[in-house]
Amino acid sequence: MTVPQTNLSTVPDAQTAFEAVNFVNRINFYFDRWEADTLLASFTDDVIVDHPLGRSVGKPALAEFLKAYEPITHGVRRHNANHVVDVVDGGDVKVTYYILLVRIAPSSEAAALKDNPMSIMEYDEHFPKLISYAQVTDTLTRVGNGQWKVRHKRVENVAEDRIHHF
Repeated sequence: MTVPQTNLSTVPDAQTAFEAVNFVNRINFYFDRWEADTLLASFTDDVIVDHPLGRSVGKPALAEFLKAYEPITHGVRRHNANHVVDVVDGGDVKVTYYILLVRIAPSSEAAALKDNPMSIMEYDEHFPKLISYAQVTDTLTRVGNGQWKVRHKRVENVAEDRIHHF
């Protein structure tokens, strides 16, 4: 059996890999806390997002997509795993990872999580509940001030539990 070899020329240095993984994890915290302005600022003006719910091109289209997407984010936490970081053409960095979405509260009760963060939420509806799995690929670029921005986000191989979606 032949084991596939990694092209070492595509593997970034440790600092770049750390920064890239940290950045995509922060973006998912912005989703969890629904910090819409900070989230949107994490993308380039010409961003492309390919998602099973649709494609958006540019920040205005992404803003509209996020507005429609927001209701299902309340009461959900994202857990990212198995990040693989590669350098791609032009020096951009591609981070591919698995994302698990866990519903920790019904959307209608999610505000209590912000109001009482130190309380233990108890439900009869079998929460927390894994509601979705996907593979995500974020292509990151550095902008003029050296900060990372997402140039392209691709969400694929999605599997969902619709019963606990909201």
